[in-house]
Amino acid sequence: EDLGGAALHSKVSGCVDHFAASETEAYQCARNIISTLNFTPEPEDNLDYESPLYSAEELAGLAPRDYNHTLNVKLILSRLIDGSRFLEFKAEYGMTLVTGFAWIKGHLVGIIANNGELSHDAALKGSHFIQLCDQRGTPLLFLQNTAHVALTATLSQAEANTNRLKAQASMMTAVACASVPKITVVIGGCYGGESYAMCGRSFSPSFLFLWPNARIAIMDPSHSAEYLHMDENDIPRSETEIRQLRKQLEEESSAFYSSSRLWDDGVILPEDTRKIIAQCLRIVSQQFYQQVYSKQLTNRVLRT
Repeated sequence: EDLGGAALHSKVSGCVDHFAASETEAYQCARNIISTLNFTPEPEDNLDYESPLYSAEELAGLAPRDYNHTLNVKLILSRLIDGSRFLEFKAEYGMTLVTGFAWIKGHLVGIIANNGELSHDAALKGSHFIQLCDQRGTPLLFLQNTAHVALTATLSQAEANTNRLKAQASMMTAVACASVPKITVVIGGCYGGESYAMCGRSFSPSFLFLWPNARIAIMDPSHSAEYLHMDENDIPRSETEIRQLRKQLEEESSAFYSSSRLWDDGVILPEDTRKIIAQCLRIVSQQFYQQVYSKQLTNRVLRT
């Protein structure tokens, strides 16, 4: 089991997408996978769906306010998706990124949500899932809540950071090459390079929305002191200058500063997220024939 069993490949190597403890569970898992192949979508007029088990009104209280930590994003997903049912992909591998299939008002969607720092394993999982959705023609929904990454202090940390960045580059490539519609919702912080891998503004998603509490910046304003104490000429800044720059960064990283400059499609209330995403999915499904998309499996899922 330790050398090559199911637990090893589902938790460590990531070569297995799902883990089943019994034959009955394996059959159910296979049925769930087949249900997401997106072969014969139902006509829009006949879409039938269930409401989430939990009220969407509770999302306002779940919106992250501390940008140094992330909450369990499944609490948010359970209030967005039909029946609060989520078919998770690689559930026990790269657990700081949650990926899987769900339905939102009858529309199938592949969900990629931050659940902590975008680690090496999490980024690889994300790239695998994006390519899988691209092959199936399934739209992608990104829920961004990236956290501040501390400066590298030791050689071992530098090596780990290098491997993490390589995996994130692989995920960015998958995002850039995917031809399916992409919808991005920033539910918390959106900082640094991780926001690129999560289909930020630079990757031109089909729709980009922000919650009122969202922050978009190169760095978290609360961690800016370590970068702002020197100017571009390596001359130390005064305390007054640092306070002014930090205040400017705080103002310009707000969701309303971004949206007022038309950098996104608007600030939305958390409790309206399910309704708005469903409307976007209906729009992209009507326009999907215009997408430059081939059903041929030209890009394989990379298993590295």
